[in-house]
Amino acid sequence: MNKRFSWIGALFLISCVWGASASDPKPSPYTSRLSLPDGAKMRVGKGQIYSVAYSPDSRRIAAASSIGVWIYDADYSKEIALLRGHTRRVNSAAYSPDGTRIVSASDDKTVRIWDAQTGAALKTLKGHTRRVNSAAYSPGGKRIASGGSDNDKAIRIWNADDGALLNTLEGYIYWINSIAYSPDGKTIAGGGWDGAARIWDAESGALLRVLEGHQREIRSVAYSPDGKTIVIGSDDGTARVWNADAGALLHTLEPENRPSWVRTHSVAYSPDGRLIASGGLYEGGVGVLMWNAAGGSPFRKFEKGGSHCIAFSLDGHNLASGGSRGIATFNIKIGERIRWIRGHPTRIKYALFTPDGQGIAVVFSANILHIWEPETGALLRRMEWVSGSKGVFSPDENLHAVAEFNRTVISVYDVETNSKLRTLKGYGIQPMAFSPDGKTLAYSNDEDAVYLRNVETGALFNTLEGHTREVNSAAYSSDGKKIVTGSNDFTVRIWDAKTGALFNTLKGHTKEVLSAAFSPDGKTIVSADKGETVRTWDADGSPLNTLEGRHWAAYSPDGKRIAGGGDNNAVRIWDAKTGALLKTLEGHTDMITWVGYSSDGKTLGSASDDGTVLLWDASD
Repeated sequence: MNKRFSWIGALFLISCVWGASASDPKPSPYTSRLSLPDGAKMRVGKGQIYSVAYSPDSRRIAAASSIGVWIYDADYSKEIALLRGHTRRVNSAAYSPDGTRIVSASDDKTVRIWDAQTGAALKTLKGHTRRVNSAAYSPGGKRIASGGSDNDKAIRIWNADDGALLNTLEGYIYWINSIAYSPDGKTIAGGGWDGAARIWDAESGALLRVLEGHQREIRSVAYSPDGKTIVIGSDDGTARVWNADAGALLHTLEPENRPSWVRTHSVAYSPDGRLIASGGLYEGGVGVLMWNAAGGSPFRKFEKGGSHCIAFSLDGHNLASGGSRGIATFNIKIGERIRWIRGHPTRIKYALFTPDGQGIAVVFSANILHIWEPETGALLRRMEWVSGSKGVFSPDENLHAVAEFNRTVISVYDVETNSKLRTLKGYGIQPMAFSPDGKTLAYSNDEDAVYLRNVETGALFNTLEGHTREVNSAAYSSDGKKIVTGSNDFTVRIWDAKTGALFNTLKGHTKEVLSAAFSPDGKTIVSADKGETVRTWDADGSPLNTLEGRHWAAYSPDGKRIAGGGDNNAVRIWDAKTGALLKTLEGHTDMITWVGYSSDGKTLGSASDDGTVLLWDASD
């Protein structure tokens, strides 16, 4: 490229930009230090939202997420607290009628009660045998109803004060997604996977009636404020309104020209009972539809909001909706969005440290690469690239290679100008690593080979062939002379980076090898598989240690430590020489998809399917 600037000039320019940002950090909605796990110093991303609920005074919003329950100031969208304690994602959160308690339901099979003012965990209700999808307070606040999933298939009734199990409502064929008490507390409605809603006597537990008619899974149920009707939202794209006493269908709320892919995820009545809101996946994207409760005629549509969950403020002024990017609040009277709480993307596509260690780069589901300063959380750069499942920086940080369009294209970008330099086409391709001099890009496809291309010319000059199944990882030695690869054929292979000759095949893994890397001095190799094994090897292929870990492993810059993570949701750190387990870092609520050290060794990063990256203090 004739406009390329020198390695020193690029590094100086980027360092200046980042240094200026770090010295005057601006708050980022994606970063937080609230309720960090022990050993962590920063969180990037706040987890996906699964339910929203206003406090009785309409001043706060409780949002159940994949990492805990977030509490926000409803007027200023400011985070107040993060209630952590559940070990898996939280599916539901609701305030008690007097606003002093919050109840939450989680994939960890528990229901928890929290002090709404202090955030203190008060009680943990155990009894469900599978994940708990929904929990709700009775109108008087004396009882809690919770519904389970999979083989649990029951609603459990608890004493809200002492946590005692009072009753179990059985009879569901499949799992339960949503529960609601009637306003007088005499009945409980629940709906789930079988497309039917059931109404129970809240005191005796007797099944009163079954409401059938939806063609697909029921996502949400809600009573009208007077208790006379029930609205039910379903994956068939409709919301249906029923007479609560007789069980008769009154009307169907159905978008015009409803395509087959339309879904209704959440429904709610306004406090005065005049409106019904339904959130879901509708034509034109996700959004919230408003209907007149009497007759079911369309009233208004709110776009650019969430679709997973909705809630009216109890003063009747606003509506909150949560989804794949955050929480939107709308003023019902003027029909406009008034607040937007960011930082809740669906998932992380990939994360990595910049080579100089001054930034942590993360691509969420929105396909935009953000770079944050690891110490302050300040946003340093924002690059709008259409991104796939993996990207890599060149060692001098001038270039970034990223998979695009479902991994049918790899694009090489100039980091400083954000311009595309070159495009490599293929099927199922993804970038693996730049060579230490930045002149070569190693990448793979959905087959069994690794390709080496000249970055400037795009010329293919070597193909590493020998694996018998897909290659998941490739890394250069620090001197650039060797490449190590890990594959679904259970092997690790070492290659000559110049000639492509195979030096050695390392056997011992009994599952697919997902990552492999050289130590900084090039004398050893670490590899992690899909099972429960991390292995270390001499560079000549002799086995050294077998560690209990999985999926991903990385050396510290001094080569003295190895960090690994996988589907046990924890990061483990081992002594690289002896294999002794030194520390276990817990705090993620879902599978870990990446771990890596910053170049100065002071920070360890871990990305998870819970939608967050945790930055850990690795200086000790």
